[in-house]
Amino acid sequence: MKNGIFKNPKLDFIELRYVKDIENCIKMHLHEELTITAIKKGSLNLIFNDSSMELKPNEIAIINSQIPHCATLNKESKDGYVLYLKKEYLRKIDFDFFSSYEIIKQKNIYKSFIKLCDCLLDIKLSLIEKEESFYLFCLSFFSFEQKEKDFKEESTLALDIKKYLDKSYLEEIILEELALKFDLSIVHLIRVFKKEFGLPIHSYILNKKVHLAKELIASNIPIIEVAQNSGFFDQSHLNRSFKRIFQITPKEYQNNIFK
Repeated sequence: MKNGIFKNPKLDFIELRYVKDIENCIKMHLHEELTITAIKKGSLNLIFNDSSMELKPNEIAIINSQIPHCATLNKESKDGYVLYLKKEYLRKIDFDFFSSYEIIKQKNIYKSFIKLCDCLLDIKLSLIEKEESFYLFCLSFFSFEQKEKDFKEESTLALDIKKYLDKSYLEEIILEELALKFDLSIVHLIRVFKKEFGLPIHSYILNKKVHLAKELIASNIPIIEVAQNSGFFDQSHLNRSFKRIFQITPKEYQNNIFK
């Protein structure tokens, strides 16, 4: 993969930069955002005004906003990820990080972060999948405590969300808009839906799209048109998603119907 950036106005609280070949960054600087950094190969020396720390693969570094720092290579380093998160947004959703900087050496957290980065950089994935992946990472990483309002019975609430998704799944939905519609926090929205239906919201939407594609394929519509009409980025995205659910490609399914 070449260098890449994820940035979208609908998810304006987050930006991700991927760098294939990492270079020295010797000038002290700071960011208005909180940053999370990881590398897959090599070793970085992160330098602060009063100390330094080494970042290696299977670790992540988190640096708070307004903390001056720079970075030098201890040895050739590749595949670097830097995630920028707006602090005001994190506070709004009751996530926070109180240290100036820290190295997290838990391999499961590192893997969760890389999975999030890969999701954000995949141009074929929906915004709601990227957003939900971000929240799931936050729930595994940041300290979180939130008191919810008194809601109507949760299974009824989940059914109302499902009914809305059943009508709107071909639209570009994001969690923040969905949470506002049902007067929920995003975290509660995610938890209520998954508890009732056993799937994340983005997975439920993907399943709806795949089943629509199956109906269209059975009408003998060309696969490329099926992909366009069922909300997929392109035909290969449809192929991958269809095979994950039905263990057969769309073309194989169509050929077996009309042979």
